[in-house]
Amino acid sequence: MTVRLRDLHAPTAVLQGWQRRLNWMCAQHTERVPEPAQLYTLIGLALTLHGPLPRTGLCESCGLAWPCPQVRLAFRLREGF
Repeated sequence: MTVRLRDLHAPTAVLQGWQRRLNWMCAQHTERVPEPAQLYTLIGLALTLHGPLPRTGLCESCGLAWPCPQVRLAFRLREGF
């Protein structure tokens, strides 16, 4: 009995196209923000959250005497830029 190899394989024209399209099920890649920009954003967040209370002069977030160590570190990093 003779078997043709052409009959055993599926047509390749149909199977090749599906691999070239985007897979919408996988997570989309976003561009990474450079590290200095991330650090500058965190510095701004720290300086916003750790502000002094008007009556007591203590830090809003941690309750330590203002400027707390978090604010001092954020200010030093900001001056480093």
